Amino acid sequence: MITRGSVRRKSADVFKKVIELRKGGHSYSEIRKETGVAKSTINNWITFAGLNLSQEHMQIQTKKRLENHEVGVIASKRTRAKQKETDVNNFIMENKRYFNDPFFVAGIMLYQAEGTKVNNNFSNSDFRLISTYVKFLEKYFSLDRNRNMVFRLYIHETRKADLTRIKNFWSKKLRINSNVFRITWKQNVIVKKRSNLDYVGLIGVGARGLKHFAIKILAISSIILTRYSKTQY
Repeated sequence: MITRGSVRRKSADVFKKVIELRKGGHSYSEIRKETGVAKSTINNWITFAGLNLSQEHMQIQTKKRLENHEVGVIASKRTRAKQKETDVNNFIMENKRYFNDPFFVAGIMLYQAEGTKVNNNFSNSDFRLISTYVKFLEKYFSLDRNRNMVFRLYIHETRKADLTRIKNFWSKKLRINSNVFRITWKQNVIVKKRSNLDYVGLIGVGARGLKHFAIKILAISSIILTRYSKTQY
């Protein structure tokens, strides 16, 4: 049982420190860190002192928690940014030996022209470009088209009757099973309906397991484009 006498016998100075900190809106963890007093003792002393947490103190603690959370978020962002920068730089160094390889440069330029700038998706309606890009991924990044790539078909909803034909077309050109295609139906408005017998939609290729892939490819692209743009012919 906590009494005035027991408090004085233990440590009046520490008791006062605990109470002062609590009045200042400090949490139990902060008080414990500052004084070394166990949380159970802190709780008993605060209860004994009749120090109920006021609305003002609650607001102070909430503000501190938010500030600590914000500091943590900023630190975490900086850490992730640093890790990403290191990852990209390592990727550039690993693939620097290919910078004079025509096929590697072709693949990089394809992505620069038709690839997304955020996620690793390359899309086109020309099967030659898609096939070339797939081979680029296989040759330089050891990806397998059947296990490490995602193929999505973008087809206008008015061509639903052509789905089987379109899937078979791409399946044959890319040498993959027609069942692997994910389908997205386009719903853009057509002013004048056209009957194009050669219509095969548009296909997107995504690569699995390549972290920050778009950023890495575009970083290499920037290096190569800068070099070629400065070359005199």
